[in-house]
Amino acid sequence: MSRRVIAALCLTLVIASSARATVTPEAQVVVARWLEVTGGAAAFAAERTAYAHATVEAFGFTGSFASWTARPDRRFARTALGPFQLSEGTEGRTAWRTDPTTGVVRPLADHDLREALASTWFELDRWAEPDQGGGTVTFAGREREDEGMVSILEVTPPDLAGDGTPAVARRLVFRDRDGLLVRAIERDDQREVVTTYLDHVPLAGRVRPRVSETTLASMPANRMRATTDSVAVNPDVSTITFAMPSEQATDAVRWLVRDGVARMKFEYRARHVWVKARVNDGPLEDFLFDTGASVTVLDSAWAARRGLRTSGRMQAAGAGSSGGASFTTLDSLHVVGANGDGVAFGGVKVGVLDVNATFEPLFWRPMAGVIGYDVISRFVVTVDYDRHELTLHDPATWRYTGQEKPLPMIMNGTVPAVRAAFDDDDEGLFRLDVGSGSTVDVHSPFVRAHALTSRIRHPYEVDGVGFGGTFASTMGRLRRMRIGPYEWDDPIVVLSGANDGAFASEEFAGNIGNGVLERFTVTFDYARRQVVLEPGARYDTRDHLTRAGILFTRLDGIVRVASVLAGSPGERAGLQAWDEVIAIEDRPVAAWDLPQVTATFDDGEAGRTVGLVVRRGSGERKVRVRLADFIR
Repeated sequence: MSRRVIAALCLTLVIASSARATVTPEAQVVVARWLEVTGGAAAFAAERTAYAHATVEAFGFTGSFASWTARPDRRFARTALGPFQLSEGTEGRTAWRTDPTTGVVRPLADHDLREALASTWFELDRWAEPDQGGGTVTFAGREREDEGMVSILEVTPPDLAGDGTPAVARRLVFRDRDGLLVRAIERDDQREVVTTYLDHVPLAGRVRPRVSETTLASMPANRMRATTDSVAVNPDVSTITFAMPSEQATDAVRWLVRDGVARMKFEYRARHVWVKARVNDGPLEDFLFDTGASVTVLDSAWAARRGLRTSGRMQAAGAGSSGGASFTTLDSLHVVGANGDGVAFGGVKVGVLDVNATFEPLFWRPMAGVIGYDVISRFVVTVDYDRHELTLHDPATWRYTGQEKPLPMIMNGTVPAVRAAFDDDDEGLFRLDVGSGSTVDVHSPFVRAHALTSRIRHPYEVDGVGFGGTFASTMGRLRRMRIGPYEWDDPIVVLSGANDGAFASEEFAGNIGNGVLERFTVTFDYARRQVVLEPGARYDTRDHLTRAGILFTRLDGIVRVASVLAGSPGERAGLQAWDEVIAIEDRPVAAWDLPQVTATFDDGEAGRTVGLVVRRGSGERKVRVRLADFIR
């Protein structure tokens, strides 16, 4: 059972003649014994094609899994699990996968392509071939476990995609007492994915594990168990479509005004893009538009109030931590502008999780949910930050006619990314996250690898927030930032201190948020994997995030100071976390909305003094905050 099913839900011989396969002597002993105890090298070599069928249990669902393989590199698999149907295939240096929520077939590229080809290579046990399938197999040592000693091999596939990117090794664990493979361990970004093989029995002429269990080490609730019920060796696979199907499922999008394009105004609130959407036959509700969200989600309390039935259960990862999620299928989803323009879909599968507990206090309003990748990726999407206009284009008819040169958009899973650099030399892959109100959040592994903490100017300790939790970060300025031909001085960056979640990613250097994206009109072309940045009115503006250093939250009508940056105007004025705000500029705080507070405290003119009345304990006091560009 391929663990890519987990990733898809949470999202010709290819070995060059010059490839040099290697196996160390100690590793060769382990491989030879495994071949012997599972039926012999001759039986292994005779197995050119195979079919397997299994019952799958995961995320609170029970479903089925079927796969067909053909050496050396072809694989087709089909999974049915609850509301999700997923097909995937590899052939030569190509791979494809259906989107489990829309059924649309997408060719894989970049990281996803390399991962798919490697998974097929491992599923075919090519490391056990006489030439190790072009890979490298080394002995990594022996360890004692509860059932006795085990031998561990480090197995690295060759460059299957032919792009020069090193393949990711996996560790294979063999039980010494019987020589059987009992566990495979691989890295999925910062997480460890462990597949345990159980109940080894004779199946179709060889000894095979009847049961496999796959878990993410930091997300134990996302356990997938596959129980094999039938295996066939050397079946006829001439009718199996390993290559990407030429006829694809119809991606049913209804254009509400004009075919092929929908233009909608959005609200730019707290540096986030807010759109209106209608679920089923309900009223228009507030949704975040988020290129960093893997799937569209609804807030769990909101969904419960509207009587939406949910099923399944899984852990969902976010920026700072993880939480629980379930699923539901909507009859319809309309994304609509005030002018009635927009798009509509039917049968949309969405996640359901508690988003408002974390974000309602920060945004001063609840949200119905988040519009994510499964909706956004159907279109070429243009976000015009100057006009507050969101345009969705039909990829089949859209063509870029502007003056800028499109940049390669690298898809690692469901989040678009581009290469960017700090101070000329520190280059990495950065997500383009319209769901972030920050400038650049640099992930903790990249921070450590490039010693950014020691180079940041005028650092300030801040708290980061993501789905599921908070985490400590450091904010300050670096010397320069560059994306393609675009660069600017003194970028404000947030150096993540997260130990888990998206901001601890090892595959990405960081997240580029709206604090940077608002310098441009941004077009995301998912189909062609390119992004267009067109400099806008704020392109040459020096970064600033706040001129007060105060984070205000509101819940149940009560506004409080959530945090105050050390050394900021807010701290100098004597404000403290948990102060309740009674009035701002002689107006009751109830008369203020978040955009007005943002314009006053974060974007207000340096040198201006803003008066507040706050309550601390049983007493009230007047405070005057003198705004300044204190992040120098």
